[in-house]
Amino acid sequence: MRRFFRLSTAAACFAAALPLAAQPRPIPTPTAQELELTISKGSARKLALAVPELATPGTSAMRSRVAEPFTATLRSDLEYSGVFAVTDPANDPVGFREPTTTEAADRWRGTGAEMLVDTRATVSGDRVSVEARVWDLPSRKMILGRLYSGGASYVERIAHTLANDLVKHFTGKPGLFLSTIVFVSDRDASKEISKEIYAMDFDGRSPRRLTSDRALTISPDAAAGRIAYTSYVRLFPQIWTMKPDGSDKREIATGLGLNASPSLSADGTQIAFAGSARGSTDIYVVNAGGGGLRRLTETRALEAAPAWSPTGRQILYTSDQSGNPQIHVVDAEGTGARRVTFAGNWNDESAWSPDGSRIAFACRNEGDFNICVMDFATGQTVQLTSEGSNGHPSWSPDGERIVYSSRRGGSTQVYTMDASDGGNKRLLSEAGNNTQPVWIP
Repeated sequence: MRRFFRLSTAAACFAAALPLAAQPRPIPTPTAQELELTISKGSARKLALAVPELATPGTSAMRSRVAEPFTATLRSDLEYSGVFAVTDPANDPVGFREPTTTEAADRWRGTGAEMLVDTRATVSGDRVSVEARVWDLPSRKMILGRLYSGGASYVERIAHTLANDLVKHFTGKPGLFLSTIVFVSDRDASKEISKEIYAMDFDGRSPRRLTSDRALTISPDAAAGRIAYTSYVRLFPQIWTMKPDGSDKREIATGLGLNASPSLSADGTQIAFAGSARGSTDIYVVNAGGGGLRRLTETRALEAAPAWSPTGRQILYTSDQSGNPQIHVVDAEGTGARRVTFAGNWNDESAWSPDGSRIAFACRNEGDFNICVMDFATGQTVQLTSEGSNGHPSWSPDGERIVYSSRRGGSTQVYTMDASDGGNKRLLSEAGNNTQPVWIP
């Protein structure tokens, strides 16, 4: 965990999983415009969906290779969205698929479903095509049709893509099922001080290693298709950037002895970081391509952990100028610095929500650290965790969830939870110690 006074503050995300020729294509739905149904995230009402197993031709081997992983992934994604409730597949009617007749529609409605997500696959060699049709059961009309294709080994990614499309169709907001979480881990450490940067899918699947410095490689942040991080590969901490798949690594020279906790601006053109010249640690900004070094703060306090706002106009950071670490904010030009947290005796590791209206941070009054969320305009604060020692929160791309690290039972692992109330907590990592997660689209 990047504690304040320590100042330590995707592999190949399958970019070709759905190649250009295999991107989702709409299926003509002449009646699609006749029915509109919008569900708001966070509302008490969830849309009940029947999601029968993907229909696949061939042998049981094909079913286990294609149908089962696709269906399990799709159902899990839809439940996790908080928008849908998937009905019990044990109640699905036998012998009925498309609800084009009153009898068929009534059989599906008898399961408690309002909508049917009917998916069918065709397989040719190592390629699979999945046709998805979404039916409104009361009207017996198809309201959404899509065709997806890709390698048969990527059926889970196709399921993620369909789930994203369903969330987008019914809420107007993008889904997060193809997003990535970057984090720091010692799972492959050859020596005690070695940590590397890894990436995994939003649900903890497919962990992959992005760096191999065999040193302390920590404090990742991401924006605009780049990841910035601090590495001790040259003994002293320096800022590096790379692509989300770990390629194109570049060192960003600053001329300072300490370069910690880098934060990329939303457009990826600038990096804010904690830098030290002659023993004073302040917030600096450097161009993402190098050069243009600017010092934003100049106090006798220790200042660290910067975080760019989504607009690029402000930067959060932690400072102990009031006697204990609290979160402050400064304009990107270095003016207008002010304190923004006042409750508790230690607040650190702040992160803006995607819309800039809230900040999440590690908070402590007594005992262990927890994760708090504060309305930036009003200062109203809610504590979301109560178990373990928690830190380094980062928001999901849709602003609905938070990923964070928590130390419990002798190890530190990565979890996610709902940003509204801390509910729906999920453990994403297990091997080794895993910390400093960052959620990227």
